[in-house]
Amino acid sequence: MNATERLHDRWFATVAETAEVLHVDRRTVLRAIDRGEIPAVRVGQQLRVPVAWIRERALVDRPPPTPAPLHAVQEEAAEVAPCGAALAV
Repeated sequence: MNATERLHDRWFATVAETAEVLHVDRRTVLRAIDRGEIPAVRVGQQLRVPVAWIRERALVDRPPPTPAPLHAVQEEAAEVAPCGAALAV
């Protein structure tokens, strides 16, 4: 069971669980909390992060975006590049 599944019916996550879902180090989460970039509440001496915020940031409930087909990207780039200009794709 991964961290996302463990958070299914919970309102708050530990710093370690937040780090696992966001694919960052635990210390990165702590620094972000200190800077106010990640909301957190203190429960005794421990910090907890709202699961709703994690889901929103990690796009847990949404499928990953579908990349555009390569030929569509090349066609779009060709339209933008001026005539005779080098095109790096």
